[in-house]
Amino acid sequence: MKKKESLIFGRQFVCTDCAFKDRPIIIVGPNHFSTDLLANYIRANKPAQISAVSRLVEVPHPDGLPKAEWRLIFVDCLNQNANTIRKMLQTEGASYVQHDIIALFNLSPGTADISIFIDLGVRGFFFDTDEPDVLLKGICALKYGEMWISRGVLMEYISRYPRQNSSIDKVAGRLTPREKDILVELSNGATGEEIASRLFISLHTVKTHITHICKKLDVHNRMQAALWAVKYLR
Repeated sequence: MKKKESLIFGRQFVCTDCAFKDRPIIIVGPNHFSTDLLANYIRANKPAQISAVSRLVEVPHPDGLPKAEWRLIFVDCLNQNANTIRKMLQTEGASYVQHDIIALFNLSPGTADISIFIDLGVRGFFFDTDEPDVLLKGICALKYGEMWISRGVLMEYISRYPRQNSSIDKVAGRLTPREKDILVELSNGATGEEIASRLFISLHTVKTHITHICKKLDVHNRMQAALWAVKYLR
């Protein structure tokens, strides 16, 4: 089997040094064999709090939780078509997508409409043909606020949105030079701390800039801002 090349930004990850090893991982799916298998595999290879539920609504609702108390939530897509997954993300999953890190696993390459899922805020994509070690690497990337997706799928997503010079240039023109610097760093997968260090500014200033960037680009989060930069500033 040909191994997928996946997009993992930034550093190499070591479990013992992980700042997020205690963040909960929740596996969601009605197929108990599939979810239990995944939970046991992660538990055997990664230090993490693991739990499994049948439906997303069984995960404690994020309303009232501090933003720092995010969860890494894996949603089982076995035998689910793209339309069913999309509806779930837009309805019962909407609040979780905004607060937590959402990843889809057991995706079928032939039926998954990745572009829609990216636009909805999903950060990780794991296919039923992936090797087990891909999952472990993806967990590390996702916990550090990065995206996990095959390069081929990402390039296909980007190609669906050809640049419209006038409109894109107008939006880009509203960004300050410093905001463009930060946007480029985001597109390279840099964390807030790394951006602050590289640009010699405070983490608070980085967060303020990212808030302004998202408003100017009319996107909801830093991941969508990074994707905008990948598409239009490269």
